[in-house]
Amino acid sequence: MTCAERRDDLLLYVVDGLEDAERRELQAHLQSGCPDCAGALAEAQAVVGHLALAAEPRTPPATVKERLMKAVTAPADGTVRFPVERARRTGGWIRTLGAAGLAAAVTAVALLGPARRERSRLEGELALQASRIRELESGAQAASEMIRLLRSPRVEVVSLEGQGPQPDAAARIFWDKSRGTWQLFASNLKAPGPGKTYELWFITADQKKVRAGTFDVDASGEGALLARIPPGLGPLALAAVTDEPAGGVDVPTGSIHLLGKLQAPAAS
Repeated sequence: MTCAERRDDLLLYVVDGLEDAERRELQAHLQSGCPDCAGALAEAQAVVGHLALAAEPRTPPATVKERLMKAVTAPADGTVRFPVERARRTGGWIRTLGAAGLAAAVTAVALLGPARRERSRLEGELALQASRIRELESGAQAASEMIRLLRSPRVEVVSLEGQGPQPDAAARIFWDKSRGTWQLFASNLKAPGPGKTYELWFITADQKKVRAGTFDVDASGEGALLARIPPGLGPLALAAVTDEPAGGVDVPTGSIHLLGKLQAPAAS
């Protein structure tokens, strides 16, 4: 008998539906260490273990308890046994109906695998679509904010030019005086290097340098930063971008890569 031919017997083995000789032969084969049959046995045990959970709960007739109590024998040693031999003598019936029913159960459980995978795939697609929708909404909000900046008469545009190591770099600052914010967009900036970042500075008329925030650039050299001007800072004269250690510093230490003059006499 091949391992494939033993699959039905393994199902009957789990529900105690084999004749004694068949049970002993199958046990001997399992004890030989056959990996295929060991795996099939584990599957059969899992299926049978879930059959009770898969069935709809029903209330048995009152006569069931009576028949069950009559079927139980109570020897003198106090142990309780069921008439297993009689059940085994009906092995042909169990083999015909039990194996077919269990095989159908195995098929049903096997079909759950692809269904779960399909559900996981659909859930993954929904999560990806939700992420894309959030990105689109964020992009739309940014575009709307940019349109507002361009239309507002209270917004001044400040140009920053590349300096020293990056003469081709450039940036623009949209200074919203009504909100006291700077929106910086930089281009053609090289990556600042390992452990480095770019930092924007407010520079007052008396040359006081106040950090405005840090930003990085993408592969195309573009970066952006929204900075809020501290109240009471006084007249602003310059805006500058330097390369600094990651996280930024309180006092500039790196090279100046972008620099621009501010025409407005004072910050709001």
